[in-house]
Amino acid sequence: MKEETTAPGPLIWSLPEPPGRPTTTLSRADILRAALTIADAEGAAALTMRRVATAVGASTPMSLYRYVGSKDGLVDLMIDAVYGEIPLPAASSAPWRTALEQLSLDTWTVIGRHLWFGHLVHTRPPLGPNALRYFDFRFALLEPLGITADDMTRITTAIDGHLIGTALQLAEEQRMRARTGLLTEQQLAEAAAPLLQPILAADRHPAFTRWLASRTLPDPTDPTDPVAWTLTCLLDGITTRLNLPA
Repeated sequence: MKEETTAPGPLIWSLPEPPGRPTTTLSRADILRAALTIADAEGAAALTMRRVATAVGASTPMSLYRYVGSKDGLVDLMIDAVYGEIPLPAASSAPWRTALEQLSLDTWTVIGRHLWFGHLVHTRPPLGPNALRYFDFRFALLEPLGITADDMTRITTAIDGHLIGTALQLAEEQRMRARTGLLTEQQLAEAAAPLLQPILAADRHPAFTRWLASRTLPDPTDPTDPVAWTLTCLLDGITTRLNLPA
């Protein structure tokens, strides 16, 4: 049986916000704030129209559809709100790599506050006004390099994959820690010890065993940012591969 497919619904910006009513103080801004609060605290899975309706004091989830059209419309607003938090300088005189690296780190700072973004960003076309300003700024950094549009796509896709992939990983890790109560690295290591003991005793994975014995637990005071470290390596490789100016 052929699986049914549906095209993405209309973008929220094509649906003008309706005028207010005397019997309610609801607005898109109120609904968006409530949705962001729920998703920031509990993740994308907790985001339901019923939860948002309760948070804004709406009588039923259907009350929200007049303002956002559908849950897709709400997700449009949420994704674009995240892009809107990323600072974009009016102009950049820095070398392309310095500017792109700073933009990427600023992007990660914002995504780090909204880890649900990794789950939702690819569920809708990111074509809101804030997203388009962000993409336009980023491509403007790369245009002077004289590379092809396909190479610009590869560069931005690689960076986005790193940032969004890290957000997905951290979001799932947070869910695991909340579910198990293993909030620190030490607690996690102690919980894993009984599972690892028979594996290590079998002595069938010597390289893994040596790595485990030699590694140290992450130090929260270590200034090395793993996201920034990987980003630097990624840009090193891109610069070399495309023979770009450093």
